[in-house]
Amino acid sequence: MTIARVIAIALALLLLFDGHSFGHPAAEVTTTKATEIFQGDIVELKIPGAELSAAEGRMGKATIPFFASGSGYYKALVGADLEAKPGLVTVMVKGATLTGTARDSQISLRIKPKSFKKESFSVAAEFDQLSPEVLERIRQDQDQFTRAFMTSMPERLWEGRFLLPISSEVSSPFGYRRVINGTPRAPHTGVDLGAALGSEVFAPNYGRVVLLGDFFFSGHSLVLDHGAGLFTMYFHLSEFNVEMGDAVRRGDVIGLSGMTGRVTGPHLHWGARINGARVDPFELVNKLGNSESRSEFTPP
Repeated sequence: MTIARVIAIALALLLLFDGHSFGHPAAEVTTTKATEIFQGDIVELKIPGAELSAAEGRMGKATIPFFASGSGYYKALVGADLEAKPGLVTVMVKGATLTGTARDSQISLRIKPKSFKKESFSVAAEFDQLSPEVLERIRQDQDQFTRAFMTSMPERLWEGRFLLPISSEVSSPFGYRRVINGTPRAPHTGVDLGAALGSEVFAPNYGRVVLLGDFFFSGHSLVLDHGAGLFTMYFHLSEFNVEMGDAVRRGDVIGLSGMTGRVTGPHLHWGARINGARVDPFELVNKLGNSESRSEFTPP
């Protein structure tokens, strides 16, 4: 028998079994139509889970944890980065029933572009140029943040609605783009909230402290891990009320507002990141734990 003949028989057998190998049934796959999400926004996905024992999703390189909601569904929080490329992306969800049968879903998301505020201005050269020593410090600062974002607890720590960390007006919006001396700069990855020096800053939900320190740009900074890949950030603080590794509850005072770092006045920079996506932190307040304004998508 020729090698070509052997290969042809093998391929025919694979098509015959069509995913049934070694006695395991093929996974049941459900595909859904796309739901829309704008850059910097979040959406809460849910899949029927009455018969599931576990479920986990993947969107590109990011792992998307799904959790039993107690209402017969598995839910997950997904964000579109503020610089995500517009277009269609797929969340691949792998589930397993109590009997061990694989039950997979494909949830399509259509990322749409969002218009962000933009401003151009000029500053003195000495303010815009950084020394090699400062650039090295900034690199080390970035490494610390990168490591912090890799330490999320696998289980979801947050519960119910999110609070504002401080009651104040927005002085600089999320996604704000600056062009300084003709050069585009990185977009604003959080919101700036006006705050008098020493104002109390509250934890918006349950979490733990995974980064605490003094950094060149963000000054006295604090990062909370809310589990399952969700982080919130608090920059330019004057004081910390917590320590590394502390568990915090919703409403705990975690620090006081200030003007540390590279700023011109006191305020709080508040940011959020979900599975690596930089999202508008107000999305947490407006869409989680608030049934009247929730944006969610349920596959049929």
